[in-house]
Amino acid sequence: MIDERYTIVREDRFIEATRDSGYKSTASAVAELADNAFQAGANNFVVHFDSEVEPTVGRGRPKSPVVREVVCVDDGSGMTPEVLRNALRFGGTTRFNDRDGLGRYGMGLPNSSASQCRRVEVYTWQKGGEANFSFLDIDEIAAGRMLVVPEAEVVEIPERHRHLASSDSGTLIIWTKCDRLDFNGREDTLTRELPWSLGQTYRYYLARGRTIRVNGREVKPFDPLFLMPEAEYHGATPHGAPLEYELSVPGKVGATSKVTVRFSLLPEEWLTETKKKRKERLTRGIDRVKGFSIVRAGREIDTGYFYLRRPHHRDAWWSCEISFEPELDELFGVTHTKQTINLSERIKTTIQKDLSANIGTLTEMVETCIKKRHAVSTEEAETIAKERDRFLRTAPEIRDKDEETVERELREYGEEKATDERPAEKVVEDIKDLPFVIDFESLPGAPFYRVRTFGKTVVVSINREHAFYGKLYHPLAEIHPTAKTAIELLIFGLGKAETLAADEGKDWYDSQRAEWSRILGVYLDAIPSLKGVA
Repeated sequence: MIDERYTIVREDRFIEATRDSGYKSTASAVAELADNAFQAGANNFVVHFDSEVEPTVGRGRPKSPVVREVVCVDDGSGMTPEVLRNALRFGGTTRFNDRDGLGRYGMGLPNSSASQCRRVEVYTWQKGGEANFSFLDIDEIAAGRMLVVPEAEVVEIPERHRHLASSDSGTLIIWTKCDRLDFNGREDTLTRELPWSLGQTYRYYLARGRTIRVNGREVKPFDPLFLMPEAEYHGATPHGAPLEYELSVPGKVGATSKVTVRFSLLPEEWLTETKKKRKERLTRGIDRVKGFSIVRAGREIDTGYFYLRRPHHRDAWWSCEISFEPELDELFGVTHTKQTINLSERIKTTIQKDLSANIGTLTEMVETCIKKRHAVSTEEAETIAKERDRFLRTAPEIRDKDEETVERELREYGEEKATDERPAEKVVEDIKDLPFVIDFESLPGAPFYRVRTFGKTVVVSINREHAFYGKLYHPLAEIHPTAKTAIELLIFGLGKAETLAADEGKDWYDSQRAEWSRILGVYLDAIPSLKGVA
């Protein structure tokens, strides 16, 4: 006779404890269901939210709808009643330790569901057959009223979800009594964030034609290497040929499996850190992944540094992917949730030296690109001047210009600076909302800068022919970009003061600018260029 006081698992406490078993997010829990779907041959996986708006108290912005049920549907092969009942058991898979697909341990469906909700319902049907239904309820288990997975029964799919289950075969999973969804279950945030995560996790599946939709929104592949042409954002350059390592498979004498490492470098035009470009960085998702993307069987399972290197502030501009097949799971320390790894020393010692060499080269290339762009980019100083100008007076003759005069003067400037690559309309568009702009000109014998006004924009032109440019300004761009920006702000300050001066003051600035430039040229001619100075 069994003494139930000493069963290996105490169901009421186990089911509560297993809810904290390591799922990092709602997206990672949903990914477990997607794994099962794709392993069952599904081409389409749909995530749908049933939400309600919580009542507001008093005045204020209306609240975002809160998700009450998460519905996941696929068009895979479906399950027999026996397989369905086993699938809801912890460890009840028919593919335990199978290395040929995404799953392995049989914990995905019950474990991921329990991490997000207190009840999971499963409807599954096979080609030509009726839907079978079973469920798990945490409250029932904790109360001791549910000791086994209920036998599957033939039922109708709930009418409210029937439109999602139109395929000949498939599975429909409902998470209800949701109490652990990310973002407090806010529908708008989940609808925005899940596609990013799922698009990155399943980028290779999506590129090969599988589809995922989240609340009606199609998930697009997101490639952290920015190499995949199928992804919305791409254009990076592969860094060298992929590195390949043939490693022996643990427990299989003579068997080997390959580890592949790939690097990429972002486009040079993306290598900017000005405030004006930060929105583009967010849009492209550049800052979402730093370090290494670990891909198992074409499915990303983790990202991070894994003690392979220390984080560096330039790491957003290069990417690295390390991919392997499931037979090397032990070497990569893959957990049963397939979202965390713990690299073995064997993996680290095999790849770390090559990683360090390639990343060192990439970091140098990034630094060179950034310095080169700073040599011609004045965006940082222009952005700072625009933000700080609100604390300063504006000359009435600039502030009170009529619209016709503003448009005419801007058009004149656009025509003056237009090139084949940058037409006049683009020039005007770039400067019309800026109070200060720096441009460059070549005027032998002229002062090192001059100040002009076009519309409501003050244009400070730096003279490339003066020693100030060749010996101070341009070299600073390569050795100290922040110092270059400070020099630009110094010149903006002079330009601002000149616009605020009365007529006799402007005459004084004209004469003094020429004198300053002559004296500065004499002094700078006595020193070598700063170029190359550390």
